[in-house]
Amino acid sequence: MRGLRLCLLALLLAAGFSAAEPVKVWISLKDKGPGTVLTERTRRAYENAPVYAPYLQQLQGAGFAVAVTLKWQNRASGWAEPAALAGIRALPFVTDIEELPRKAPATEPPAPKTSLPKAHATPLERYGAFQQMFDSVGATALTDTVYARGSRPGEGLRIAVMDEDFYLGHSVFDSLYARGAIADQYDFVANAPQAVYSSNKAGSHGAWVLSLIGGNRPGLAVGLAPYAKFLLYRTENRPSESYVEEDYLAAALERAVDSGAQVINISLGYRYDFTSEGQIPYKSMDGRTRPASLAALGAARRGALVVVATGNEGATRPDSGNGAPPTVTITSPADADSILSVGIQLDGVRCGYSSTGPTFDGRLKPELTSVGLGGGCSVYLANPGTETGTEIESGTSFAAPVIAGVAALLRQLHPDSVASTQKIRQALMVTAKRSHNPDNLVGNGLARAGAAHCALLLDSLVQNPICIPPAPPSAVKGVLVWRGGQVRTLPWPNSLDLGRARMWDLQGRLFPLQGSLTEEGEVLLLSRRRLAPGTFILRIPRPADDAE
Repeated sequence: MRGLRLCLLALLLAAGFSAAEPVKVWISLKDKGPGTVLTERTRRAYENAPVYAPYLQQLQGAGFAVAVTLKWQNRASGWAEPAALAGIRALPFVTDIEELPRKAPATEPPAPKTSLPKAHATPLERYGAFQQMFDSVGATALTDTVYARGSRPGEGLRIAVMDEDFYLGHSVFDSLYARGAIADQYDFVANAPQAVYSSNKAGSHGAWVLSLIGGNRPGLAVGLAPYAKFLLYRTENRPSESYVEEDYLAAALERAVDSGAQVINISLGYRYDFTSEGQIPYKSMDGRTRPASLAALGAARRGALVVVATGNEGATRPDSGNGAPPTVTITSPADADSILSVGIQLDGVRCGYSSTGPTFDGRLKPELTSVGLGGGCSVYLANPGTETGTEIESGTSFAAPVIAGVAALLRQLHPDSVASTQKIRQALMVTAKRSHNPDNLVGNGLARAGAAHCALLLDSLVQNPICIPPAPPSAVKGVLVWRGGQVRTLPWPNSLDLGRARMWDLQGRLFPLQGSLTEEGEVLLLSRRRLAPGTFILRIPRPADDAE
């Protein structure tokens, strides 16, 4: 990173500036060049057009050293001397300049947690502990279904992982190289299209995260989508970067979508690691302010299913300050709309460190939780400092890739039907364990992958054995495609309280229904008014509904 800083400083000096410490800023631009017009009809093409190069040249001439450009947001980040900002602001195509806060000095990472039951002695026992997390959210059933359909988990998908480093010397990653499965990689910190493979054996955060999705050594550790193609992006330089890397993350999201990412995992967050003078205020946690949050929303709008760790500030920031209620510790980009932010719980209770919502504009956060193991809310991971070892770590960083893996399997099982990525997102939310009573501690609760799969197969539930549990749930919930008109029929195998059927659209508006049973044993749903074709959330309680 020092080399990058020196290079940028050299650019400033070459442009005639003094050696005074520059500041890092975001610059928002007026348009994509003379004659370009943004309308609703042209919005997507406008956003996908690159930042107008002559504007960047004029910015450089005015004393701005460009670091990152974001085409979706029509912004550029980089460095300038404070004395140059007034001249830059006066340029006719500049609409806003925002100074980025400085990062606080880095601290050493916490030691691995050791609060799980005694260490497993054999590789097979360690493998069982690794799989226990996946079983807890029902992911194993999805894996079995993928194999039953003649495919392999993750096959045909592209999954992007954005992190601080990737040491891939562990044997669980051998298959990535054997298959040529790293489809794209970029080091945004060094601004170089080079391998993101690092020398950080002892604490490679990206390796920990990737092992849960793409690891593949049977009998030791197998991730949830080990046969996918992977896009690996280094966006964080934790030890020495003195300015926030949120711009690198935003740029990586654009590159991931351009490279075909269908699922994106982000185990990074921004809000607290700053000096008191520059801490990001809570009012910015609205999903529409921070660059990374806007980029995450942009990726979701372009069909990627974006999964973000909600943050680990729940216990360490009891007084979040900056206008936030004392219990609200959500970070960016977990505050973004149309994504899945993921917390972590143990035995139905939020792990104390797991960050909480709501967003500043009142949206529920997190949307889902995954599960920790043992007294420390920890997770088993491949140990990147060894070839065959596993270790124990804690953090929502490792809850997110479990849900990203589940999302990838659902995407694989529902590739080209009406199950868009947003429908998959809604299916995971509406079938989670606390969806009947969500809150800003655990969101909709623990994900239930099998139930989400069932929701996406609602029309053919009878033909899908995985969707008929031994003990029927108290209510049937799912994502329903209404084909238009006032009547909809569904096959159903169990008794239901049809008088209490309820349906919502994806904006949360309630649509009253009348339900009855046909002679053929189908459920007949009647709306009080004609409905346009669309996607809805359906809930039909059973007679002995215990609100589970």
